[in-house]
Amino acid sequence: MALFGGKKKAPAKKAKKAGINWERVQVFSKPKQLGALLKGLREQQVQCSAARIKLKAASLLAGRGTGSINTLQVMNFKSGPRPVLVVTRPKALPGGNFIPADNPLERGEKIEVSYQMSLPAAGGNELYFTAACTLLQEALFVPDAKTGKHWVGSREQTEKKLGENGIRQSEEVIQVRVDKLTCFPNAPESFNAEDFSPYIFKAKLYCISGGGMWAKKVADYFEGIQDDIAKHLEEMENKEHLKTIENVQLIDFGVDQINMFTPGSLLAGIEHDKMMPSHYKKPNDHLLELNSFIGFLLHFEISDEVKELLVRTFAQKAGREMDIYLPLTLGNIQEAEAPKERVAFQIFPRDLIQEMDPKKRRNGLGLKFMPPFTLHPNAEDQNTYRKLLVAIGQRLREDQKPDEEKNKVASVQAQVSERREATKGQRVDENMRKAFAKRVEATKRKEAAG
Repeated sequence: MALFGGKKKAPAKKAKKAGINWERVQVFSKPKQLGALLKGLREQQVQCSAARIKLKAASLLAGRGTGSINTLQVMNFKSGPRPVLVVTRPKALPGGNFIPADNPLERGEKIEVSYQMSLPAAGGNELYFTAACTLLQEALFVPDAKTGKHWVGSREQTEKKLGENGIRQSEEVIQVRVDKLTCFPNAPESFNAEDFSPYIFKAKLYCISGGGMWAKKVADYFEGIQDDIAKHLEEMENKEHLKTIENVQLIDFGVDQINMFTPGSLLAGIEHDKMMPSHYKKPNDHLLELNSFIGFLLHFEISDEVKELLVRTFAQKAGREMDIYLPLTLGNIQEAEAPKERVAFQIFPRDLIQEMDPKKRRNGLGLKFMPPFTLHPNAEDQNTYRKLLVAIGQRLREDQKPDEEKNKVASVQAQVSERREATKGQRVDENMRKAFAKRVEATKRKEAAG
């Protein structure tokens, strides 16, 4: 019944649930969503890479490996049913060890599993996935092609259930519970020299004796330094605490690592009390030691187009607007065409920044690391590097557009700038104008009364 002549309201329509936009990065954590996205792993074996999170930030090789996802399980936990991946025991990367002797796998350890797979819900497109997982156990996997009911269990359970024959047929695997799944429309962004050469110039590498202490969580190598970083490095070079390698040839920028050619031996000429002949002869066998007392800092300049994009989102980076300083850790050294060496570095998971506010700069540090007392969760989370890759990607896409489209965009931007200049200072909010007028009148009345 409509009272007082009012119209009866029609029942509100339920809003339709928006579909998933597969062209954007999506994060899923609900069991139903995970089950729908992962169910394709029951029907096929998918190649994957695995990384132990607690070792990922410390090394390019240790705790990283490749394997395959054999099948998908659903297991009950206190919080309810969750999907579980059965992954073959990852094979370590060349020169590394997925399970170092001093870092055995532990139940509850966080492991990251990355793979790619086509998804019917996304129109059959190939998508890229990174699963944040928790290790349940190391186990044995016995496939059953006839029924599709594969066996997964500990060695003791396998021997008790299937006997010696089951042990012989089994494959070593790890069971990991999927806690969160991130879906990417494209492969993780990386660039080779051909891509970034128009935007990056004058690359050089600094090897700082004793600078390796920045790999410690609570130590801050740049503590108390108020000078500009370029001036500080120059002073260190004068004191012979620094080796500068000019004309470094950058090969590629990966997700969390940079490869380059050095014109000569990387370690030659570096002096430190802890340097031993074995460090020069077999550096890859002593990476942890080398990174503990040598700090590596990459410097290069960027083009104006990339500079504008980067400064807009991360103005705290160290150095001038055109400078990029990236702290690194040594990953491995390989022989190249003499006298060159091919060197892989991992991005150190802390940003080297400088305080820009003059008031804060008086009381605080000029140069410092961020975060101050911990590490970013992953090397690729370092702000300077991640935002640099984003800026380069944007410039590449802009530069690949047809000239006609570029001219249209430039014309619109020019018109907007002209309009802003022409109306600058003319547009004032009406409420603000009235408030200002009232304040002026009140001031005049006060002066007249006084």
